[in-house]
Amino acid sequence: MNYVTTNIRISEEDYLRLKAEAAKKRKSFSAIVREKVKTEGTKKLSGEALLERIEKHARANAKYHVKGIDSAKIFREMRYKAKW
Repeated sequence: MNYVTTNIRISEEDYLRLKAEAAKKRKSFSAIVREKVKTEGTKKLSGEALLERIEKHARANAKYHVKGIDSAKIFREMRYKAKW
């Protein structure tokens, strides 16, 4: 397995908790972090199942629709005309 080296920022509290867990389990800090972010048991969805899931969420979010607002236009303005 190929690994990628990266820098992340976590709270000091989380760092100390993970460091203690690594010492308790006699594993490296990196191994503990990899365990925490690993997604076990994930299955790939078929195209139909994925579309069904998207439509389900769209129906659930439909109640938040505000008539007369063009969200795509707002996002474009935020992207291209933002004053950073």
